[in-house]
Amino acid sequence: MQRWYVAVIVVRVRVGDAWADEHLIDHQVRLIRAPDPQAAYTRALALGATAEQSYRNGDGEVVRWEFAGLADLDEVQSPALDDGVEVYSWRVRGQPSDVVLPKEKLAVFWLAANHERPVRDLFD
Repeated sequence: MQRWYVAVIVVRVRVGDAWADEHLIDHQVRLIRAPDPQAAYTRALALGATAEQSYRNGDGEVVRWEFAGLADLDEVQSPALDDGVEVYSWRVRGQPSDVVLPKEKLAVFWLAANHERPVRDLFD
């Protein structure tokens, strides 16, 4: 029987030849259909490998996306995938105001507003 799993793939992004003290880390949450945890793990690693890429940015610097590993792999507990179904969660201690963002900073709106800006300008 096939089951659903969720993998959190970690990809390190770097620009140019020098490593920064703090890396830009991309967390990719991916759904995986597999018969068991080992098969889901193998598939997650394969997906991570496909996230690797490199290209030249507008400044001519090489941008590298490098698969670093998995932050988590878990079975989806919902019996059916549908609108609004929880597929992954995590818990932290602190104030909700530390993690809740206004609409314009949510990825879908932020990316649309900043899609023409060079990457270097976005993370300085």
